[in-house]
Amino acid sequence: MAAPPHRAMKIAVVGYGLIGKERFNALCELRAAGEAITEIIVCDPFAPGGRESVEKLGGTWCPTVEEIPALGPQLVVVATPHDTAAQLVAQFLPLGLRVLIEKPLGRSLAEAEMLVKHMTSEDQLAIGFNYRFFPGIAGVIADARAGRFGQIVSVNMTLAHGGSPDLKGGWKFDPIKAGGGCLLDPGIHLLDLCHRLSPGGIEVRCGRQWRGFWGTGIEEDVHLLLDGDGFAINLQVSVVRWRSVFQLEVHGVDGYGVVTGRGRSYGPQRYRRGIRWGWQSGVSQEQSEEEVSVSDCRNSFRDELLGLIRTQPGAPHPCTAREALEVMRTYQACRNIL
Repeated sequence: MAAPPHRAMKIAVVGYGLIGKERFNALCELRAAGEAITEIIVCDPFAPGGRESVEKLGGTWCPTVEEIPALGPQLVVVATPHDTAAQLVAQFLPLGLRVLIEKPLGRSLAEAEMLVKHMTSEDQLAIGFNYRFFPGIAGVIADARAGRFGQIVSVNMTLAHGGSPDLKGGWKFDPIKAGGGCLLDPGIHLLDLCHRLSPGGIEVRCGRQWRGFWGTGIEEDVHLLLDGDGFAINLQVSVVRWRSVFQLEVHGVDGYGVVTGRGRSYGPQRYRRGIRWGWQSGVSQEQSEEEVSVSDCRNSFRDELLGLIRTQPGAPHPCTAREALEVMRTYQACRNIL
């Protein structure tokens, strides 16, 4: 989605749960930093208690979704569970509203294709893949695409956590409301990064899933082998590891980049890179590496929204509907072989 000309904007956030609050707070930060956001509207009929905190920070509380179009927002952020998100986006797009839907683009490829058909312009819909905006991830992808590591040999990605005991009764482990298990959420982030590293496309080779703990019918642990543009991708995603892990490794003939952590329980995100046979410089392998960045990843939602407000030269761009549709095609291909 291309950023519009820099002008004053009203922005609405639908959903005031964990991610909706992140988006609202990020918009407040942007407004405080001087961005021309004239009004931040928040709507969540299922969280009326949020009104006080929203208004305390200068936001406008909207009691019902139906009232949002009349308020005239230039952008609507949909941050609700997957099943309701698809319904809301299908309502907003025909009205000509610009929309950011939190990942994924629908619960299935069929639902994604349905949503795209509701678009009235090519740049009307964006998808919230905030991992693109983590400094370490953005750095290693930029280096890989610039050829810093030489020809890529392989990419390894791991994203794992164990959740909490109350997740079994929540919507994220409901196969209907969520649409899938760990491969869809949070694994869809990794599939998006696969496409960022392999613009030429992805082919799914083989995979295995495991679903023996939570008992709700969703996949809980997935291993996949994919083909990128001339290199292999080894992808692991799990919600039964009991230890929060994020790691992204890019290995090339001239060097490598390793990203670990993604903030919070995963630890700070560190991006380190090294060259082939760096130990020949007379130091240890670790000492031969360069630490490129360290981040708590707290600004990803803000930076993604900023990319929708105005163009950011040199920064990652928010995910377009066309890109997200390719990600969903890869997701469906993965589901077909699991």
